[in-house]
Amino acid sequence: MTEIAYDPVMGVLRMAIDVAELGCQPGIELGAGASPFEVIPLAWGEERWRALAAAVAASCGLRPEGFLAELTSRPGRRVYGWGALVPCEKAPGAVPAEPGPSASLAGVILLLESTPAGERSPRFSIPWLLVRPESRRLGVGRALVAAALGHAKGLGAPRVTIDTLDRWPEAVAFWRGVGFRRA
Repeated sequence: MTEIAYDPVMGVLRMAIDVAELGCQPGIELGAGASPFEVIPLAWGEERWRALAAAVAASCGLRPEGFLAELTSRPGRRVYGWGALVPCEKAPGAVPAEPGPSASLAGVILLLESTPAGERSPRFSIPWLLVRPESRRLGVGRALVAAALGHAKGLGAPRVTIDTLDRWPEAVAFWRGVGFRRA
């Protein structure tokens, strides 16, 4: 099941996907395909990952401080994140244990698990998907979304939501392409 809600004042589209349908939809395949990068979970407590994520945010025209503030888990809210690491030039598919001078993040995604006051079941959303401009249209976004949705499915999420703006037709098209559709 997918749904979309529209806020005409802000131009915000809220889109949702039924996580149980993953693997049954044509838009996204979890863990499929080879790519020149590796999607890895990010440890937000480690300064090097925060710095690399901040650099991705800055490359997308965002204030890194605002983006980094979103990485904080707190009571009733847990933040998970992944990065698409471009490996150094070693053997095909080799990924360094730590990013070095020739490795960098091509993109980052956050998955937010929150339990609003008075509710028993958590809600899951993707508040941020950022891909460096030079890494767009290479499968980075799809791979990051697959990682986040696969993790949400593993946590038992019934659905995952995203918000985007109707004035960003490329973003709306991307989310539709990975399985979010208008009802």
